[in-house]
Amino acid sequence: YFMGGLYEQKEAHLRELRETYNGILLILQQFISKDKYTQNHSHRVAIYASRIAACLGFRPERIEDVRVAALLHDIGKLDISRQLLYKAARLSDSELEEMHTHVERGAELLQPVGGSLRRIIPIILAHHDHFDGSGHHDKGAADIPLEARIIAVADVYDALTSDRPYRAALSCGDAVIELQHQAGRTLDAQVVEAFLAARHGL
Repeated sequence: YFMGGLYEQKEAHLRELRETYNGILLILQQFISKDKYTQNHSHRVAIYASRIAACLGFRPERIEDVRVAALLHDIGKLDISRQLLYKAARLSDSELEEMHTHVERGAELLQPVGGSLRRIIPIILAHHDHFDGSGHHDKGAADIPLEARIIAVADVYDALTSDRPYRAALSCGDAVIELQHQAGRTLDAQVVEAFLAARHGL
């Protein structure tokens, strides 16, 4: 009887934690939904990234971390001016530098949340780092979480296949060619291969 009571208390505690987690995630998603492009882009990236993670054999808990990190990877852009986000021309060097600050801004927004969401902060911080070390933080592949490398591939694919103020969307085929061109350079070739294997189910 005593052990059964402890089990029930543990289960109730886990349910409460799950409800709290899902509630916080819902609040963050509603915050992101103020920007329709960011919301829809993040939703698609989350789908692609989850499929890649599953193809790579991730456990369900790790897939969930990838999904949530993908949903929130651009949350820092909510602190970037709309004028800059929707500029109908390529950005200058100074504007690119300001745009890059969304990575750190996103991590700062999530820092106070704690709990399991804190696990995704390193993923968000690294999602613009390039496989060959030429990215935002000049980190090489060994220093970039695999989850972040997954989101990078999903992020690039969705960006290429979406209309932007300064260019029209590429076809899916042309976007795949570009991913293959970047494999082993800015993108992890293993992750690109997993995306191509998972793409048939998307």
